Amino acid sequence: MPVPSHEELSKEVKESSKRGNLCSQIVMDVGLRHLGLKKPEVVLSMGGLVGAQGLMGATCGTLTAAACLIASASQGRIEQGRMYMLIQELEERFQEELVSQYPGNHCDDILEAEPGKLPTEICPPIIAGAIRIALELLQAEGLEVR
Repeated sequence: MPVPSHEELSKEVKESSKRGNLCSQIVMDVGLRHLGLKKPEVVLSMGGLVGAQGLMGATCGTLTAAACLIASASQGRIEQGRMYMLIQELEERFQEELVSQYPGNHCDDILEAEPGKLPTEICPPIIAGAIRIALELLQAEGLEVR
């Protein structure tokens, strides 16, 4: 089954947000669901990455959560060294495909580049894109995406 479209993922991002999840939690919530995994405690724990590690303006929580999604889904399925290579590819693609128009991949780089917009306007396409990239990488390694 192909990885869900950007439009479908965007809809799911919005639905997850309505359930009270924030950026990094949304990545894990939607991503795990497409992998057929239920780990509510992991989704909740992603709250530590929201707003770039507790609103500190560090690396985008969406990127770090997508790396955590790959790591969580890889357990017992993908060799650890290969998992790290997937995370490296995730970061490269995140930079090229999702945030190349910004000065960097830190939360502040992204949000301060468009001061007239709210995070709810800027972040959802980045969140959906990060989920898509992570699922594509995992699917290419043989994991089933639903």
